[in-house]
Amino acid sequence: MPKKFSRQVRDRAFKLYLDDTYSAREIAEQVSQEFRVAVTTPTIYSWIRTLDWDTKKKETEAKAMQKMQEDESTKIARMQEEHQELYKTVRDKAGIELNSLTFERAFDAVKALDIGIQGERQVAEGLINVQFIQDVVNILVDEIEDVELIKRIATKLKVLMASKDNE
Repeated sequence: MPKKFSRQVRDRAFKLYLDDTYSAREIAEQVSQEFRVAVTTPTIYSWIRTLDWDTKKKETEAKAMQKMQEDESTKIARMQEEHQELYKTVRDKAGIELNSLTFERAFDAVKALDIGIQGERQVAEGLINVQFIQDVVNILVDEIEDVELIKRIATKLKVLMASKDNE
């Protein structure tokens, strides 16, 4: 009769399996030590097969990738909203100043107004570009099954976005 293990033992083994750095033998040894039970390598292989850990691993990685993309999209959207608000403030202030002509020269008010308008346009163009990149990333995640490749692409896109933010 097969030996029964607690859910905690199986869950810990699964977490180690998700890590991708442990072999089945190493997982069995680690879990055996942590829980003071005798888990064998064949038991780990059996759990991988019968509990469909490969599918669960892919699902977990896909969810993590989606969360990372959502976090990055949220950050970019927040930054763009802040930039848009700052440019709007500059434009509004310049418009008020232009109406009351408290600038020393009208040209200075017009120049400030133009800077505000141009800034808002640049932010709007950036929104279009970011949405395009997000759409491309979503297509890649949907179509590419190699998780490592997706991670490398995501890293390169983060670097690209960071370099564009610093320009």
